[in-house]
Amino acid sequence: MTEILPASPVIEPFAPSRQRELWGHPIGLWVLTLTEGWVGFSLYGMQAILALYLTDHLLQPDHSGHVFGLAPLEAFVSALYAPVGPRALAGAITGLFLALIYATPLLGGFLADRVLGQTRTILLGAVLMTVGHFLLSFDWSFVLALGFLLAGLGMAGGLRAQVGALYALDDRRRSDAYQIYMMGLQVAVIVSPILCASLAQIEWHWGFLAAGVGMLIGLVVYLFGRRWLPASDLTVHLTPHDASISKRTRPALTSQEKKTVWLLLALVPVMAVGAVPNSEIFDGYLLWGREHFQLRLLGHEMPVSDLISLDGFISTLCAVAVLWFWKAYSRRRQDLSEITKVALGTFIGAFGPLLLALGSWISPGLHQVSLLWGLAFHIVNDIGFSMSYAIGMALFSRAAPVSVNTILVACFSLHLFLSNLLIGKLATLLGRISDVSFWLLHSGAALLAAVILGFCALRFRDLLAPEKETLPPAL
Repeated sequence: MTEILPASPVIEPFAPSRQRELWGHPIGLWVLTLTEGWVGFSLYGMQAILALYLTDHLLQPDHSGHVFGLAPLEAFVSALYAPVGPRALAGAITGLFLALIYATPLLGGFLADRVLGQTRTILLGAVLMTVGHFLLSFDWSFVLALGFLLAGLGMAGGLRAQVGALYALDDRRRSDAYQIYMMGLQVAVIVSPILCASLAQIEWHWGFLAAGVGMLIGLVVYLFGRRWLPASDLTVHLTPHDASISKRTRPALTSQEKKTVWLLLALVPVMAVGAVPNSEIFDGYLLWGREHFQLRLLGHEMPVSDLISLDGFISTLCAVAVLWFWKAYSRRRQDLSEITKVALGTFIGAFGPLLLALGSWISPGLHQVSLLWGLAFHIVNDIGFSMSYAIGMALFSRAAPVSVNTILVACFSLHLFLSNLLIGKLATLLGRISDVSFWLLHSGAALLAAVILGFCALRFRDLLAPEKETLPPAL
């Protein structure tokens, strides 16, 4: 990928032919995977206890009055979602936070592409995230901590673009690289919710402190692994005259590229609707599961947050299985386009909430739904999400024009922003509509998105999955 910054000549940040490799991929991929794993450790450990912490502790009258900035936050969330009761308010705040996590990378992409460069932007973001996690260790700074976390997560979103920059645009390993990269997150999800939730049962803030330590380790890993990453930072200061020359030499988007950009942006809300079943896992699903699942295992009460670790374990296995399946498929048949795989993954994921609806219909009472229904939901959902998210990221990275690549890869995260806005509202419906209807809404939304993505795979193949151009024969 060639990245163009303001007041800078056109550069090629990383030459794939000169990269050292480990296990068939550039060493930089493993640095980014390990870094993202620790970022995921901190983020998912915090998310696993956030809704429960709000419901059982922070929003209780004895504590809420001592939190700086909580009253304006409650007023904003109430105007946006109109939640009824502490549980609905906790679900709405969690949904809004999860949504903003995926909106802020757009700002980070702009800073990386136009101001600071990717590496400096990511480093600044990691520092802000570390501070934010440690601020969560105190009740009074909760709202302030969320602000630091959102700013930091936005700047650290450039990690995804750096993965794509390690490979030539026609390198078949790009899709595999993004799936390997996502495994770092999935492995972290296995460990962090169990650890953070166990510590939170002793003292809520110990769980958040553990997440902060994980983020600090991720910052150290990225600092020591910088030499293996794409060199995309601005290293020279040009005069205004040179800068004006640079702006004139920046390549304009072609007509085909403009169509591709608009199509990718149009896919964002469609993918948002398709991601609703998976996005609900960190919000309404935990609140619903605590009341409806049989959470006794081998005679012991199981924290509902352990379902996040279960999901991380299943998701890792599914990611490996999906990666192996598409490798085996491409050896025997012509490989499917990335947009087709995303459509298939969204279609599969739509059946996950149907299983929860069926379990709710068979066992409608409190603490009556067998965990086997939850296990089935996670398996089906994770197979679908393993196909739609990582491969969708690869689709945006490859199809986006070079001069706006980082920004459009950041725009890919906007589909999770919109999806979490939706589940923030859906979480407020718990207890107000039947459980069966609640989960059927999620399934129907994903099925509709799958149909639209399938249509795009057929109708816009020339923009999203163009055939490789053949070079003319040498004279």
